[in-house]
Amino acid sequence: MARVYITNNEKLCAKLASWVYGEMKVQKIPQRVIAEKRGISQQAFSKKLKNHRFDFEDFVVFVDLFKPNDLELRRLIGGNQ
Repeated sequence: MARVYITNNEKLCAKLASWVYGEMKVQKIPQRVIAEKRGISQQAFSKKLKNHRFDFEDFVVFVDLFKPNDLELRRLIGGNQ
């Protein structure tokens, strides 16, 4: 399966990282839980988050865990509001 990277859009990745940090805090979900869902180490996830280096599989895990509503999702990816 080919990987789809979203890291070429720095603004989107920075926005996504900020949203993830916020949701982790609000929903009290530690990095370890996200890393386990993603199948990577906590250290690897921490590095992805710090460096804003995400792929589509990361995004799917974020949506599955944080359950954003339609409006929040559209704001996050820059769609019409």
